[in-house]
Amino acid sequence: MADTSLNENRIGLLVWQTCNIWQTKLRKILKKYNISLNEYLIIETVFKLTSNMSSISQTNISNNSFVDISVVSTTLSLLEKKKIIIRNFTDNRTKKIELTQKGMTLISSLSKIISNEESIIFSKLGNESYNFINSLKLILGKKIRVKAHKSD
Repeated sequence: MADTSLNENRIGLLVWQTCNIWQTKLRKILKKYNISLNEYLIIETVFKLTSNMSSISQTNISNNSFVDISVVSTTLSLLEKKKIIIRNFTDNRTKKIELTQKGMTLISSLSKIISNEESIIFSKLGNESYNFINSLKLILGKKIRVKAHKSD
């Protein structure tokens, strides 16, 4: 595809446009379930953390979902009103966060739909998806994994 814009080769703008496409498509799906993108990310994170943690805190959710702690706090209140999560006090300062049955049913349905949509969005990368992920991780200052090549 030929460059059609003066900004076509600006990496930051391309990442931004890609993010906008991803968010738009996911928000369209989530709207049908009356769930925001932040709500989904938090529900998904609670679900994943449940498998290896007995007590999940707001800080755990924030650190694993990359959603700001203040947004997590506000969003958890909304999810509690929607009866998607419950918060139980484990002591006077800490609340244990769990998905309700409604939340479990919701994440079971949504995770498959969202995963499928992401596959469609990023399928254009083909064999380059692994390198793309590692490139993004490098930019974010995260550790990358290098695949070992098999010799023929």
